[in-house]
Amino acid sequence: MHIFSYVVDHDDGKEPNPFFDTCTLCRCKYGKKLERTKGKEGPRNIVELAEVGDWIVGTGGKSNQSTGNGTLIYAMKVDEVPPREEFCRKYPEKESEPPKNSFEKNKQFAIISRHFWYFGSKAICIPEMFKSEGSHGFNLEKKGRGFQYIEPENFDKFYKWLKKKHRLGKHGKPCVNIVDQTKECKPCKSSC
Repeated sequence: MHIFSYVVDHDDGKEPNPFFDTCTLCRCKYGKKLERTKGKEGPRNIVELAEVGDWIVGTGGKSNQSTGNGTLIYAMKVDEVPPREEFCRKYPEKESEPPKNSFEKNKQFAIISRHFWYFGSKAICIPEMFKSEGSHGFNLEKKGRGFQYIEPENFDKFYKWLKKKHRLGKHGKPCVNIVDQTKECKPCKSSC
């Protein structure tokens, strides 16, 4: 099992897409170089690496289309990893852009989860105990570009905490929708 953590720089409801009782990633977190070279070289990224049973954690970023550092936007268990063409056919309500060529049809995949927590604009603060200076000695939050792996035994502590504190499912709207309506999307402050 792998656990990936990355920054959700723009939470617009498309990547991740927490609607219709599933959380999905499609056309997100692909390495640009890999796309240009049709998969022949370059760094791989989460959607390319994730397998059934893995977990993905998305934390807040600095942009005004996210919830700020120190916040958890979502966590999802990978239940399916179909090719992009199959995903678009099976989940038309997700309104993902259909694949245009053989590479996109056969070498790009989607990630589907029915076991997820999505907080979006109601992102929760990551407790101090899951930051590197905390008592568990690991940092759930990835800073900057790319992704980081989290050791399964560390993630297990976080998973137990999350499961105890929050029910599975969607808890908030995407941050960009809130930004469009109120012109701000602030991370929690006093409750951290």
